[in-house]
Amino acid sequence: MRDDANGPLSRRQILASISGIGVLGAIGGAGTHAVLNDAERRTEGRIRAGELALAIDCPGPGCVTVGNSVAFSVENLEPGTSGTETLEITVEGNAARLWMRTDCPPEADLLGAVLEVTLRYDPSCGSSGDTLFDGTLNDLRLAFADGLRLDDDCIDGDETVCLTLEWSLPADGSDGLAGLSSDLHLEFFAQQCRHVSEADVENPFADAADCPDPEPACPDCEELGKADIDPDSVSPGDRFPIEAEGDYELEALTVTNKPDGDTVCANFRLLLDGSEDAAPRICKVVVRGGPPDNGPPGRNPPGDNGPASNPNEIEIHPPSTRTGEVCTETTEAGSSGNEIWPAISNVTVYICP
Repeated sequence: MRDDANGPLSRRQILASISGIGVLGAIGGAGTHAVLNDAERRTEGRIRAGELALAIDCPGPGCVTVGNSVAFSVENLEPGTSGTETLEITVEGNAARLWMRTDCPPEADLLGAVLEVTLRYDPSCGSSGDTLFDGTLNDLRLAFADGLRLDDDCIDGDETVCLTLEWSLPADGSDGLAGLSSDLHLEFFAQQCRHVSEADVENPFADAADCPDPEPACPDCEELGKADIDPDSVSPGDRFPIEAEGDYELEALTVTNKPDGDTVCANFRLLLDGSEDAAPRICKVVVRGGPPDNGPPGRNPPGDNGPASNPNEIEIHPPSTRTGEVCTETTEAGSSGNEIWPAISNVTVYICP
């Protein structure tokens, strides 16, 4: 796919083009309306409808305008990072009312469930503006999927208003999200004020279908296979083959070690043929801990020098290609009540087929 004026389209452009909310259908009520059209450039959209036009400037590297939607992309984040993107929206011609709606959350978006966002509307583009939303990215998508009017009164012709998205990935609780990306898609709709009285104004997105349940369906949770883990040498990036049909691996993203070096907790992701994108979603893992047969004294519960034991069954909810942090189960040892936290010996993976 190409934009003849600008060369090959980027991944974000193609994504915005094919994953937009959809072309706006017929809207009841008289008036002239404007939305973004399919022929506009990647950082500015403009369409004329009689005496009305919208010019939308989205200059940031994580923002593109394609078709009738604007997409903000965030990717390759590290815990504690943040950023800002600002849209400048200019009404060209007659005064107009302006609406916006968001896309629905995808079936599984780990980053969107954690990424903290604030959406602000500034009618003068000169201050911090009014806060429209403050919460997670997925919750923002749900909040305005059925539309939101941005202006309190009509926006004068040739007047510019601003919409700013601020985002941050919390420093705590975000381990294992490295490499993930997410996108927010917005659709805009404008209506000339002179054709419709304020009393007759209707939300053009009011009939939008409700967002589906954001938790993906997983009618069956089937065993894929077991990955043997070498507890003495686990590091982020290590991969462990899974005993299954196909080239499946578990890759360690983060690890937690005991003082003796053994790994007792890890955050894994599932790979198929070396790619997370191709992998199915994990619905459950069973983590077993314990040393190999006849392990060193003191490494097993009293009287047990056998193979890996202490199965810890962990549901992955919602199902995802990543497990979050999973650990072995502790075992009470001896009359002192001390607990043994065995090193990870193997992980059995269950998937949504």
